[in-house]
Amino acid sequence: MSEGLRTLPWRTLLTSFSILILTGFVSVQTFAQGRTVNGKVTAQEDNSPLPGVNITVKGTTTGTVTDASGSYSLSAPDNSTLVFSFIGYTTQEVAVGTRSNIDVALLPDVKALQEVVVTGYTVQEKKDLTSAVAVIKPKELLSVAATSVEQQLQGRAAGVTVTNSNVPGQGANVRIRGFGTLGNNDPLYIIDGVPTKDNLANFNQNDIESIQILKDATSASIYGARAGNGVVIITTKKGKNGEPRVTFDAYYGVQQPRKLLDLLNTAEYGDYLWQSKKNAGVVNSTTGNPEQGQYGNGPNPIIPDYIVPSGAFEGDPRVNPANYSINRFDQAGNNIPAFGSTVFQITKANKVGTKWLEEIFDPAPQQNYQLGVSGGTDKSSYAFSVGHFNQQSMLKYNGFKRYTLRANTSFTIKNRIRLGENLQVLYAQRRGTYGNQSEGNEVSMAYRMQPIVPVYDIAGNFAGTLGNNLGNAASPVALLSRAKENGYQDVRIFGNTFAEVDLIKGLTARTSFGVDATIGRGRYAGAPSPEVSEPGRFYSYTADVNYRYTWTWTNTLNYKLAIGDIHEVNVNIGTEAIRGYGEFQSGFRDRYIVTGSNVIPTDFRYLDAGNPLFQNVGGYNNSNFSLFSYFGQLNYSLMDKYLFQAILRRDASSRFLQATRYATFPAFSVGWRISEESFMDAVPVISDLKLRAGWGQTGNQDGISDVNAYQTFTNSIYDFGYSLSGNPNGYDLAFGRNKFPNPQGKWEATTSTNLGFDLGLLENKVEVNFDWYNRLTEDILLPLQLPLALGLGEYPSFNVASVRNRGVDLGINFNDRFMNNELTVNAGLIFSTYRNEVTVIDPENDGAFITGPGLRTPPVTRSQKGQPISSYYGYIVDGIFQTPEEAAAAPSFPGYNDASVYIDGQVQKGVGKFKYRDVNGDGQITSDDQTFIGNPHPDFTYGLNLSLGYKGFELTGFLQGVQGNELFNYVKYWTDFNTFQGNRSTRVLTDSWRPGKTDAKLPILDENDALSSRPSTYFVEDGSYLRLKNIQLAYALPADLVSRFGLSQVRIYVQGQNLLTATKYQGLDPELSLRDNNNQQIGVDEGVFPTPKVYMFGLNIGF
Repeated sequence: MSEGLRTLPWRTLLTSFSILILTGFVSVQTFAQGRTVNGKVTAQEDNSPLPGVNITVKGTTTGTVTDASGSYSLSAPDNSTLVFSFIGYTTQEVAVGTRSNIDVALLPDVKALQEVVVTGYTVQEKKDLTSAVAVIKPKELLSVAATSVEQQLQGRAAGVTVTNSNVPGQGANVRIRGFGTLGNNDPLYIIDGVPTKDNLANFNQNDIESIQILKDATSASIYGARAGNGVVIITTKKGKNGEPRVTFDAYYGVQQPRKLLDLLNTAEYGDYLWQSKKNAGVVNSTTGNPEQGQYGNGPNPIIPDYIVPSGAFEGDPRVNPANYSINRFDQAGNNIPAFGSTVFQITKANKVGTKWLEEIFDPAPQQNYQLGVSGGTDKSSYAFSVGHFNQQSMLKYNGFKRYTLRANTSFTIKNRIRLGENLQVLYAQRRGTYGNQSEGNEVSMAYRMQPIVPVYDIAGNFAGTLGNNLGNAASPVALLSRAKENGYQDVRIFGNTFAEVDLIKGLTARTSFGVDATIGRGRYAGAPSPEVSEPGRFYSYTADVNYRYTWTWTNTLNYKLAIGDIHEVNVNIGTEAIRGYGEFQSGFRDRYIVTGSNVIPTDFRYLDAGNPLFQNVGGYNNSNFSLFSYFGQLNYSLMDKYLFQAILRRDASSRFLQATRYATFPAFSVGWRISEESFMDAVPVISDLKLRAGWGQTGNQDGISDVNAYQTFTNSIYDFGYSLSGNPNGYDLAFGRNKFPNPQGKWEATTSTNLGFDLGLLENKVEVNFDWYNRLTEDILLPLQLPLALGLGEYPSFNVASVRNRGVDLGINFNDRFMNNELTVNAGLIFSTYRNEVTVIDPENDGAFITGPGLRTPPVTRSQKGQPISSYYGYIVDGIFQTPEEAAAAPSFPGYNDASVYIDGQVQKGVGKFKYRDVNGDGQITSDDQTFIGNPHPDFTYGLNLSLGYKGFELTGFLQGVQGNELFNYVKYWTDFNTFQGNRSTRVLTDSWRPGKTDAKLPILDENDALSSRPSTYFVEDGSYLRLKNIQLAYALPADLVSRFGLSQVRIYVQGQNLLTATKYQGLDPELSLRDNNNQQIGVDEGVFPTPKVYMFGLNIGF
């Protein structure tokens, strides 16, 4: 049984159910004191049941809500009156009298034809929207179990692209309408009016009541300075009128790896080595046989019994267990002379082969528990919740836990004053230190370790690459185990307080003060790794503390005026101040003295236990900025048919100097509800039709230094030190430039044009939303290299680049009922496509470009004018040379086309090598023949959501896909070519060229080949995929049954996530997160955490 399964918190589960039983008992006693009234609430227009209808006993706080089938049950005195209310329907009052069964049919409220949507500092009815706003139902969002709300957005809204990290505690990369800038592309999140771009894994998504995504500038420009990448508005749950309503939601699931790489076993690896050596002519000049430190020197590879001592067999006196030792270093880190000569870390060879990926992955539990209570009167409301989320990682010894407490309250005083708060307090704990997308992470080490190396030596200590010719990788199991107590903890307070006053009729003043504050603590212990060829020698310890906060103070005046049924005006003006600050401090010591343990014991994990002669301390401000804004918004409706919206926002940022500190962002949009025109009466199939058009600007100043405008200095003996006394061995501390300034820096500006329509057919059973957009971001801030004559220093960011995105968003939804309203069908399709192009990198140099971070190869991505951001760059492979004559006739490539290989002992030139294209036609292959070889941006993305309900049963399915993007499989650099001495993929034996294999994909195996691994089209693969993201079968127990126990709802479900994935991609997973959120490395697979399959069971209870 895996460790995650053993740690299932049964006590937590039992305690939660005890609370439920106790509360249910109290509820039963309360219900027993009055007449029990049962019934069903339906919609009058189609007799369909209405779930969630609020039912109260008039003049009291006693109430309930209808369940999924529209049924209800509550206690009511004789001769009392029941009040039935539901959004979109007129409120209805019904006298109880002496009846015990009351069925009610509610009439649609024409004035509430569309739901209310939060679009900024105000709310609008959806029918009045003139901009591109996506609304996501919380039920759909929460149907996918995930760490953060970012992950749950995937495939839910047209124009929103999400790539998941899959690492517990990490979120996702969310991009709205493509990549709009070369810097930070993260959207702005507004939670209960408080802006944030911090880790949303530290937020309980179970508290969400509504979520809207502002996709274009005409909707997002109200947030001006920080809205250039779109805005996600989240509103948390509030209490509703009625007696207290308690809910309990829980699920438990198990995660499993979806697929792993096909790598060589021990015997196959030996065959690979021998063939590579023979083809390269690397053989003993006397015997003609290859030689290798583990597999011997025979005509065929021989698997030894031991890899330490190297290549040893049984009977060798060195492998006597009495000669075993793990002590490679003394306390000072010096080599112990006897180690490796008379004593050894004796390690047996794994003759079958260690499957390292299977060793690091295990089935792991994922669970969530949420207990909430809400209610209120016409003067006050409340909603409280506590939550616990625990996701253990499939990767051993990693995981994430989260505990949350939420309190949302509001109070009305004298019918004119409203006060309230929305507050979340959170504690989060990340266990382990796994980092995605890195050649040094444990997933990468798993394919870099040779299969002949076992997990443990003969004494049960970790085995590794200590022996000859085993490479330089580290055991991923050892890395994970030694770091299992490492990690961080966060305490986060997020929320706001607000006050509203109705000054006169239609005029409301509001003030809100919000805080997002986090205190974090990290603890990381290191240990010697004697089993590694490049070992760590000391016990070390690092402790860090960081705190960060952002406060936001918003003040608004809102005026609403309606003149008959002709004119409706809504004006909103306001100011907003934002202040952010963050500080990080860390300390490090090593040379800890530890005995009897391979890690520092927990009780000794403090800095003073280490050697003070070997320490390092540091600290810096990681955030220090201010923003101030004025804004205004006007909405006008003429006869509920002709709509107009205007927005103006002016922002100031401390990141710029006075001359460029302020920027103004305007936006305008119009709408025409054609369906309200009289001539549309002749087209009854069209229920609603609205045309929309808008233009606007938004800004961006994220992703640059808070002191970009200023020159800064630092001290350094290494860079600036010199000797005041003239002593060449004694340098004095000195100061020098740390960063160059750019006093002319200013805002990035995104100009967006949006054209769209909203169409409702067949009494809105079919809804279509379509948008075309053109989005141009100019004055993008990029760090540019300055002349070296200016000296050392970090380069500042300059306004130089531009990027354009053009695209289409389409959403189609169908909702209807059949079989006398007992069968409900809901289906939704989203489709998005965009085309990304860099229009300027440097206005003075059309050939300028920026690259992604370096790898073992030259950078594989390049952003350049006329190309999409982060396009792949390298050589084009046109096949493989089949004969020496073909290689000799090809463009010259010294050391490659003319390299000698041995075929059956005979020397041939260039045969079996990649045929690189001579792009510039100069007759030779050089770096000038590199060109753009792939595009990471998809042709389109899509999602399909289907829900079928029959009586108490509900079946939902969700498909999500990406089509036409390309991925750069950098993992192949390690597994398919002669690089380092790690394991290889089975492709090297099945797909490498050999005489007669004309369909080979890989060049001939050649130990001397160091050139075939350069970036080329071989690494570029189709990244398209279609994934069954979620399938769930749920059953809601009958209301008359659960009401006997004082409950309003009992719903159980089974669910599977990511059960099927259709893709041609050969890596672990086609869904690749960004490396360090770097937009210059899109779609590059450097070792990714795979998306897990998840099987789960869940329960929802309400009373």
